[in-house]
Amino acid sequence: MQHNPFSTRFIQPGAIPYKCFDGGNVNELVQRFLNLPSKRGIVVGPHGSGKSTLIVSFVCELSRVIEKSSVHQLRFSTDRSTWRTLLASTKQWTQSSIVILDGYEQLRFWSRFLIERIARSRSLSILATAHRPIHGFETIWRTSVSESSSQWVLEQLLQQSGLPMSANELMQSEAWTRSRAKHDQNLRESLFDMYDWWQISVARRFPP
Repeated sequence: MQHNPFSTRFIQPGAIPYKCFDGGNVNELVQRFLNLPSKRGIVVGPHGSGKSTLIVSFVCELSRVIEKSSVHQLRFSTDRSTWRTLLASTKQWTQSSIVILDGYEQLRFWSRFLIERIARSRSLSILATAHRPIHGFETIWRTSVSESSSQWVLEQLLQQSGLPMSANELMQSEAWTRSRAKHDQNLRESLFDMYDWWQISVARRFPP
């Protein structure tokens, strides 16, 4: 049975590795972060541009050079469990910890205040992601979506389907063109859009 390459399990952060298209690689980003005098780094980019995917690859590479137990990764959304999740995690933070905060802009004032207070008292290193630069953090990378990066992502996803369809063919479809015009830098939403398109247009062409 053929799998829809745009299923959530294939496009969730970490399902495919992050690839830098503007020069450099994830290993260089890790070294840049570890050498920050401020110990405050941030990855900036719009919704769906690959920040969370980059973080997964970043943490994987980071774990190669430091003890994995020293890395504490948190991903935030607008749900009400944020404060409890944060409090539970802070109990494990030590002076050797590196704290990864994916979705920093979702945190409210008191959450940010708590993080800053603990970070200063324990001399922690923090890497955050946000949609725009944040005071006190040094931007180490900006994620963006280009035609080249979009094509590369599609190629990785299509390889999992095993069907004779190229990324170029998909990118020339009306559904893809319409979705990209609608979502601009948010590649993730376009990938969600293509799930239904695949079910209706492609699965029928290549029945199991």
